[in-house]
Amino acid sequence: MNSTPDPRMQGYDQPTEPVNPPNDGRPYGEGNNVVRSSNAGGAYSQSQRENYVDPMGNRYENSMEVFEDKNQSRANIRYWITTVTYFVLSVLEVILALRLIFRLLGAHQDNGFIMFLYNLSHVFVGPFNGIFNDQTLGKSGVFEISTLIAMLVYALLAWGIVSLGRVIFAHVQSGHQSITTTRRGR
Repeated sequence: MNSTPDPRMQGYDQPTEPVNPPNDGRPYGEGNNVVRSSNAGGAYSQSQRENYVDPMGNRYENSMEVFEDKNQSRANIRYWITTVTYFVLSVLEVILALRLIFRLLGAHQDNGFIMFLYNLSHVFVGPFNGIFNDQTLGKSGVFEISTLIAMLVYALLAWGIVSLGRVIFAHVQSGHQSITTTRRGR
């Protein structure tokens, strides 16, 4: 081993031989391995810690932790159900609102965009046609009550899907809690 002092460590006497720190009676260079597991209310965690001393007398500590929360996973699913459902509802409501406004203002059906919008929205309004008579306003404007009913029904349907997702993927309350600790000495 080099006996010249390290200039970065002024005032520190470097050992010339390996130092043997206390290691609880275990043979030199061996450490212990601690595994700790916990399970509480749908959350699971596990941590593992390992200590050892190398032949030069350096003590090393290695640790790893794993945490899994099933309630957080369920909350993520609820979030995605809500987000996707309300996004689809928003797109549908905009299409139906445009149909309602253009029909109310008497837009010309010869226009390509208007024809596309009416054909697209007819799929969603069709089941509600004939429930009430549409009211004619002036020469060309039509107040479509069936479009308003469709908008209301689809909003209620989306609310029902989100509510069902909240019930199915609700927070799990658990009275079960366990902690396991294992120590292994080498």
